[in-house]
Amino acid sequence: PAVNTMRMIASSILAKFRIGGSFAIRHHRRLSSAAGDLIQTGIDEDNGVAILVLNRPPANSLSMEMNEEISRSIKNIEDNYPKVQSVILASSNPTIFSAGLDIAELIAPDPDRLPKFWNSLQQVYIDLYGSRLATVSCLHGHAPAAGCFLAMACDYRVMYGGGNVNGRNHVPTIGLNETQLGIAAPQWMGQLLVRTIGFRKAELALAMGTLFPSQSALEIGLVDEIVSFESKQSSNDDDASLQALLPDK
Repeated sequence: PAVNTMRMIASSILAKFRIGGSFAIRHHRRLSSAAGDLIQTGIDEDNGVAILVLNRPPANSLSMEMNEEISRSIKNIEDNYPKVQSVILASSNPTIFSAGLDIAELIAPDPDRLPKFWNSLQQVYIDLYGSRLATVSCLHGHAPAAGCFLAMACDYRVMYGGGNVNGRNHVPTIGLNETQLGIAAPQWMGQLLVRTIGFRKAELALAMGTLFPSQSALEIGLVDEIVSFESKQSSNDDDASLQALLPDK
């Protein structure tokens, strides 16, 4: 039941973005009293579902502090909310899930900070991939590079099929595109892509730095489900379950 509720709420989240991004605005106001929180959390113990919203404008890039907060939030749910069985990973940005690593961590890096940064990123992988919780990534926006890694570390991936967002046509993409930037994805990250879509498809995708639009991502197995709201709108039950995750102001 928790997994079904998780998928339903993920669809409802995407529906909120479909109608102009109002859900993201509500997140900023209601999920946390501090607008600057890197991760905003909602808990629904009755349905056994939690939501973690990435909230590092403009693109949810993964700094050491962002990584640490993701890990801390997952552990907080696992340790303090035994009734919660699943967690949704979403974004407060209606067009970007996460743009990947914070490049500032890698350009002329602090030699003391750099190993801590890489350790924090690998810890996110361990905490998401090995969580006791059923994890789902809600991909309304683009997920290149380490944004794709975050999604792949989850058990299930729901992606927006594309359409009008804030007056513009928006089709999200996902993939490990590091080679387009002249660098290589870390080996352990590439292995995660191999486990997700298979060796030969991953080999080609890594070599070419492919970013897959939502339909192509579904066909290759990089995402598990596409939600389109031209033919489907969220129900009142979806909205009620979603609102149950949002604490009062």
